[in-house]
Amino acid sequence: MKRKAADEDRDKQGLERTTFFSDAVFAIAMTLLIVEVKLPHIPHATGEELGQALLNLIPNYIGFLVSFSVLGRFWIVHHEVMGVLKGTNRRLIAVNLLLLLAVAFMPFPTAVISEHVQLRVAVGFYTGWLVVLGVLNRQLIRSIIASPELLDEDVAVDDMLPILRRSWTSIAIGVSAFAGGMVSWIAALAVLTVGSPLISIAIGRYASLRSASAK
Repeated sequence: MKRKAADEDRDKQGLERTTFFSDAVFAIAMTLLIVEVKLPHIPHATGEELGQALLNLIPNYIGFLVSFSVLGRFWIVHHEVMGVLKGTNRRLIAVNLLLLLAVAFMPFPTAVISEHVQLRVAVGFYTGWLVVLGVLNRQLIRSIIASPELLDEDVAVDDMLPILRRSWTSIAIGVSAFAGGMVSWIAALAVLTVGSPLISIAIGRYASLRSASAK
């Protein structure tokens, strides 16, 4: 009994360390996004010049808001899946580390699209990275489903399936924005801003319907 209790305590500590480290990476990455919204350097600027300079930063504002909301959604899912675990294993830690690598890199593609939003390469780079994030996030959830012994006693594998289905959201947004960006950068921004919540709602409803029909 003592050995079992010691193992459970060690698993709990390992999970807490993984969760705290993950939260720190998300927090730092989301904070660094604002660094790319640089204060205009205009010596002895007039009100008109400053106003124009601030208007010129609109792509940077949009890049910050979109990327912050993207990472925010990933953090919410990460928080949700970590909350149903009682421990970790080597595979889960490795996949989680890959996801955090992608999260930590996110400020760079955000800077690229903010500065070069009218170029297809910039749009493709940014939206492609969204897909990478989505794939790694999905793989994290699949790793948990493949190791049901890591779940809390009151959580079943079937409870993870709606989360797995909803994980298609970021991939669908990234692919749709990429396709739109190959036509026009405005189409890509439309998908990332207006289309993003619509895609999220549609996939969320699909996941709910599939879960209801499975009961």
